Amino acid sequence: MALISPTLHIEVQLRSATPANTQTAVRAEVATWVEQMYKAVEIGSKLKHETRLKHDKIVVRVQIADFTGPLQLSNWIDVEDVQLDVQTYHLRQPDDTGDRRCVKQDEHSSQARTLALPNALLTDEWDSLVFDDALPARLLRYLVRMVDMMGQPGLNLATFNWNRLCLLHGPPGSGKSTLCRALAQKLAVRLGESFAAADLVEINANAMLSKYFGESGKLIESTFDGVMERARDGKKLIVVVIDEVETIAGSRKLASGGGECHDGLRATNQLLTALDRLCHLPNVITLCTSNMMEAIDPAFLDRVDIKQYIPSPSSSAIYNIFRSCLNELVHSQLVTANDDVPTLATTHMTLHDSPDSAGFRLWKMSDKCARLAMSGRTLRRLPVLGLATYTWGVAQTLDNAVAALENAVEQEVLSRA
Repeated sequence: MALISPTLHIEVQLRSATPANTQTAVRAEVATWVEQMYKAVEIGSKLKHETRLKHDKIVVRVQIADFTGPLQLSNWIDVEDVQLDVQTYHLRQPDDTGDRRCVKQDEHSSQARTLALPNALLTDEWDSLVFDDALPARLLRYLVRMVDMMGQPGLNLATFNWNRLCLLHGPPGSGKSTLCRALAQKLAVRLGESFAAADLVEINANAMLSKYFGESGKLIESTFDGVMERARDGKKLIVVVIDEVETIAGSRKLASGGGECHDGLRATNQLLTALDRLCHLPNVITLCTSNMMEAIDPAFLDRVDIKQYIPSPSSSAIYNIFRSCLNELVHSQLVTANDDVPTLATTHMTLHDSPDSAGFRLWKMSDKCARLAMSGRTLRRLPVLGLATYTWGVAQTLDNAVAALENAVEQEVLSRA
């Protein structure tokens, strides 16, 4: 839908696949209910819908997912000041892929994995993302907006150069791959009215490189032939994710200058040809990641619509990562605490009054980890590693869990010295 005014995005999860006319009725009912019952809502909150909706029995949850509009100083949005974009969806199961197609390289690996979207496997991916700014939401809005605009009836697409190709680049472990999968999941929900179904196709770039001369280009061609076949249904959204794309999109100039095998050049040529074929399909979005942007061929970069740098987590982001991990340990009763670990804002307000508090100690650790540019993968490993290594018994106090994390961080720092 065209976003002509500030928009509040509401996601309604349904228990199972539901006829289109019923989904339309649910969207209308939820929109009316929110407009009549709420003066303001908080972004990220779940609304209590039980016994309040006619279709309550088929609704799992109603969530205020996002806001598109001018920058807000608060997460609270006045309902009367926005238009509502209500989307319904149900979660597909990991094996629910319909006509699953994988191009086999050998019995141990494949070039592509396909998941029907939105998928139960990816339920928590979006909420696990931690960035200083609203980077994930901003990227989602860009992609949705461009797909909507390019789908405008009567628009001559040949006038514009829009390939629906996004490249996330940055250091290893900064969350690029997770962000791609989370974006795929959200795109399937946000574009639910435009596309009746959606698939995620994850391409294993490393599996494309064959030890047999000339085989890599054939594998790339075969894999993208499968993507083209899936995309023949214009009502199905296809989100292609290519991790470490520099593996098959390496600079041809560097390769030829270094005397490398011409098979790498053929692989890059074949990928560029495949992307040129995909750009004519309005229901295909391609998301790529790279740790080595300088190694990517300029012709590939010239085709990229959105180039987004993903940095290593900052001190603030690291605090929120540690906080989410410790709070999960509390909720699972591996750690006992009267309250959750405080937010960063609360910690900053009491920083000098409570030097021994969990929040203050977490902030000191976060600053230390940020100076070493620790990756998100490492950071999410440390809380449970510390608990397993430096504590005994079943349930630990929050103080003990923080102390164990301090030891794990210190050990990680020493290992890098």
